[in-house]
Amino acid sequence: MGGRKMARDEENTYGSEDWEDVPPAQEPRLGLILAGKTGAGKSATGNSILAHRRFPSRLASTPVTRTCAQGSRRWAGWRVEVTDTPDLFSAGGRGADPDCTERGRCYLLSAPGPHALLLVTQLGRFTAQDEQALRGVRELFGADVLARTIVVFTRLEDLEGTSLDDYIRYTDNRALRALVAQCGGRVCALNNRAADAQREAQVELLLAQVERLAREHGGAPFTNAVYGLAEALRHTPPDHRLRQVAQRLAAAGGSGRGRGRRWLEVAGRRWRRALLLLGGALLLGLLLWRLRPQPLQEVSPD
Repeated sequence: MGGRKMARDEENTYGSEDWEDVPPAQEPRLGLILAGKTGAGKSATGNSILAHRRFPSRLASTPVTRTCAQGSRRWAGWRVEVTDTPDLFSAGGRGADPDCTERGRCYLLSAPGPHALLLVTQLGRFTAQDEQALRGVRELFGADVLARTIVVFTRLEDLEGTSLDDYIRYTDNRALRALVAQCGGRVCALNNRAADAQREAQVELLLAQVERLAREHGGAPFTNAVYGLAEALRHTPPDHRLRQVAQRLAAAGGSGRGRGRRWLEVAGRRWRRALLLLGGALLLGLLLWRLRPQPLQEVSPD
């Protein structure tokens, strides 16, 4: 498989980059999207799942992944497709994609939809940025995607003999427990820097969990209005398809929840605000009425 050597990557170790992605075959598809904050180890996790170095991954002070990319492999009768993402889920990342082109590319690469979204975070380093990434996931795909989300923990040094379930159960980090609860308690540990055999065993456990999740939904991928549009346009030229999907996302404020649902959410917030203001005005009026000066009563002489 080629004689040249590759320097050891600081987040992942593989002997060669000369692999080719699996060509289309008859196996059923198992689609995955990697999500999470910048620097969480999304690309390294994708390389571990694919068992070869498909995505650039190294320790750096600035984001290494600049655009969405996809790799694939065969596993247990499935064609596993992994979509890696740049910073699409933070406020800064969304601001750097004003026309939603990169978010549209994520939709097109992962169409007709993922069977699982892997939210990658580092054990013991869960921060407000991870919470922001979860909000970004909900914003881009809609809240229903949480039913397809698995939280993948990397950097496992903090376990120290404790099981992952016990670590989450007894951690003082309430935000971490809340995130796991929102994702249905689905978690997995994956040490991208482990020896080959250990890492491959962890990947097997993760893919088995993804397979169970897919079967729970009858083998159908997650979908929403934007994925529906992407599929409807699948026979059109790629540039046109990307432009249409990006425009749809931009019109919905970068959200895949659909215009109608987003309008209802915005309208609901406005009505709640209006009701609060009205209630406050009524209470103030009642208070002023009760504090009004009382007219003096005339006393008639006897």
